[in-house]
Amino acid sequence: MLEEYLCGETAVLIRPVGGEPSLSHNADKPFRSASVIKLFILSYCIESGADESAVLKVNPRDRVGNSVLSELKSSSVTVGDAMTFMIASSDNTATNLLIRESGMDAINAYIKSIGCRGTVISRKMMDFAAAERGEENYTTLSDCYTVMTRLMKSDRAKEILSAQKDRERLMRYIFGGVAGYTKSGDIPGVFNDVGVIAAGGKEVFAGVLTDGFDRAAAKRLCGKVGLAACGACSPVTGREAELG
Repeated sequence: MLEEYLCGETAVLIRPVGGEPSLSHNADKPFRSASVIKLFILSYCIESGADESAVLKVNPRDRVGNSVLSELKSSSVTVGDAMTFMIASSDNTATNLLIRESGMDAINAYIKSIGCRGTVISRKMMDFAAAERGEENYTTLSDCYTVMTRLMKSDRAKEILSAQKDRERLMRYIFGGVAGYTKSGDIPGVFNDVGVIAAGGKEVFAGVLTDGFDRAAAKRLCGKVGLAACGACSPVTGREAELG
C-alpha cells in the first residue's frame, strides 16, 4: 500500500508509542520541517514551566502571515493562548512571539537535551530573508517520535494538540472514533504531518515528511499512513476505528 511512495523525497514512520517501528523509511534523515517544528516549541514551553498567564506584547512589526493575531491586529496575547494558537491554527505570529520569549538558543538546547540530533530551529516563521541565506528549520521523524511521546504525557499538551484543525493529512481517511494529536506543516515543496493516533486504548505515532515530492501524492501518502497506523487499508469509521 505504501511501497510506491517510499523514495528519497519522503520519510515515513509508524511506531506504537513505547514499541518498535512497524514501518520506518528515512526516519533519521533531516527534512525541512515547516510548521512541524512547532511541536518542539510547544514541548519546550510545557516542560520549562512557562507561565501561561504571562502577557506578550505584539508590536506591528511582529505580525506576519497565516496568523489570527495578525488578522485581528492584536496588541497582546498570553503565553497560554499563544501556545494554543501556534498549534490549533498554526499561527506564525504566536510562534515567533514564543521563540522570542523563550530564546532560540534555549529551545535548541532543550531539543538536544531530549536526545534529538536531527532537529534545529534556525529562523523564525515567515523569515524569507533568513531562508534565502540558507537558515532553515529541520527535523527527523525519529525526533518527532521522541517529542510526541513526551507531549502525550501532558494533559495540557494533548488539550492543545486536539485543537489542531487540519484533518486532510494523516486523518484524511478516518471519519470517527479515533483521536488525532497531530501537527501538519507545508511550505513550497514541503508537505508534512506527524502525530499520535489514538483509539481502542492504543496510541500509535504516525509521521510523513516530504521535500520535493508531488503534493497530491503527499496527501495520499499521509492518508494511507494514518490508515496503516490504525491497522486498516480502507477508510475507517465508527466502530471500525480500532487500532491494530
